Amino acid sequence: MRYMANSRIADGVSRAELVQFFAENTFSPASWDLVRRRTVIEYAMKEGDIPGVLLFLEADSAEQAAAIVNELHVVKRGLLAFDIDPLGKTMHLQLDG
Repeated sequence: MRYMANSRIADGVSRAELVQFFAENTFSPASWDLVRRRTVIEYAMKEGDIPGVLLFLEADSAEQAAAIVNELHVVKRGLLAFDIDPLGKTMHLQLDG
């Protein structure tokens, strides 16, 4: 099943701390492995007042999806937390032109 993991800044963490983390850290080998194995099928970096990341992933359950994101370095460092939402059918819309 497909899930959306929407990050939020963890309690007590400043925006500056999170921005610094993302500036100093690239994707870890473990994160790239999630992409290679097609567990994480899309991602987007959130910008603006609330930086973070939005992940779309395939997992057997919401609990498994939560376990996957809880292993990410940014979560283990206590900088981000994720809300996990199940997704139904999705459509990729594109204008031809």
